[in-house]
Amino acid sequence: MPGADEAAATQQLMRFLDDDRFERVVVDTAPTGHTLRLLELPEVMDSMLGRVAQAKQRFGDMLGSVPGFGDEGGSGPDMDELRERIERLRDLLRDPSRTDFRIVMVPEEMSVVESRRMKERLDAFDIPVGTVVVNRVMEDLTDVVESAGADADAFVSPDLEDCEFCQRRWQVQQHALREASDLFRDTEVKRVPLFAGEVKGEMALRVVAACIA
Repeated sequence: MPGADEAAATQQLMRFLDDDRFERVVVDTAPTGHTLRLLELPEVMDSMLGRVAQAKQRFGDMLGSVPGFGDEGGSGPDMDELRERIERLRDLLRDPSRTDFRIVMVPEEMSVVESRRMKERLDAFDIPVGTVVVNRVMEDLTDVVESAGADADAFVSPDLEDCEFCQRRWQVQQHALREASDLFRDTEVKRVPLFAGEVKGEMALRVVAACIA
């Protein structure tokens, strides 16, 4: 079935949302295309359920003998329950008091283009973007690093005086940052520094938390 993977992910998400053990559920989505398919799932499923309901109404006797469509023994899909779940998910995603959708990008032209596409689609779905996070920024974020108690050597700061490569990369990043600021002028934009190595371990996570908190 089209959207089967997204449907399975959505079903798992709804389980977490209904679980009293969790105060907050964080979903780290796949790249833009996969995320958009997930967001489109309520409409896809709603349309599909409508077609199934029409088919059952028109060909009830015939479909009654088809596994999965008959109601005998309760084996058929509960259309009302599925619709209710779809409506709940749609309302949840559109409620800024319950959902904070954060776009994560890097300071490069292609990433800005992808982020623009994502924002346009989110606007079409009436899903508000709460925060934009710009990752891997080559700038001196000493204040943030010191507040997190991390070693400044763990980050990459551009040598804008003697490093031609740093100068060129910084120009690319600055141009992308200006475009991102213009694109998301009504949205809070957070920056995360460029780490010298992998972002792992408690201290690295504390730095990231200090940047985006």
